[in-house]
Amino acid sequence: MRPIWSLVAAAVLIAGPAMAEDAADPGGGFFGWSVAAAVRMRVQPDYQGSNDYRVVPAGSLAIFRSGGRPEFGAPDDSPSLGLFGNDRFSAGLVANWRGARDDKRDLQGFDKVDWAIEPGVFANWWVGEGLRLHGEVRKGVNGNSAWMADVSADAVYRGGPWVLSIGPRAHWADSDFTRTYFSVSAADAARSPFHIGPYAADGDFSSAGVLASAEYRWAPRWSVQGEAGYLRLMGAAAGSPIVSTLGSKDQFEAALGVRYVLIR
Repeated sequence: MRPIWSLVAAAVLIAGPAMAEDAADPGGGFFGWSVAAAVRMRVQPDYQGSNDYRVVPAGSLAIFRSGGRPEFGAPDDSPSLGLFGNDRFSAGLVANWRGARDDKRDLQGFDKVDWAIEPGVFANWWVGEGLRLHGEVRKGVNGNSAWMADVSADAVYRGGPWVLSIGPRAHWADSDFTRTYFSVSAADAARSPFHIGPYAADGDFSSAGVLASAEYRWAPRWSVQGEAGYLRLMGAAAGSPIVSTLGSKDQFEAALGVRYVLIR
């Protein structure tokens, strides 16, 4: 975890000069583009479907057309490149990173799953001033080759230096995703010390839940972000011994970090 804390420390060291520049910075971006980055420490399940938790470093990057709504980005938005948009609608490219799954703890004896990159597209639509609808469609590369889609809605409140949000989430992925992360082969079952049987996870994957976040801006470019979320695994994934015997359908996460607008 030391590298991520070093990054945070470096960000804090340059905060003083950056804050001084903020007062004279009229914005407008770099040739019409703005860039925001965030680093955070996250408490999350050890693997998807686990009932054990770990603390991991996480980060995100958003590149968007100036004149949109850089003042809000949900913590679970994938890193993105906004290609076009205005203060109501925006769209562009995303790329999500999914870490490798090892064969430790509850998954002793299981085949490892490689990391995956999931590139795709996104769209945001602001319904009025306080409701954002967000959707992503992605395709896995390397660790999985699945198609997947995420949709969310965020009620957003802005008051002084605070930006608060809460809203539902829904996630879908095809059967390739379910087989990759939730099937139990005969060899997996035989090697596992937990006496589970084989399981063919042939259906689509789905989950639904809610995410809440709070952001406090202590300077025009700098803010502290916190989040807490819950997801319920459903369908073929929920029936897997990886979830029903070794883990849990109920998945929780929380994070705390800082966000900096590099170019605005």
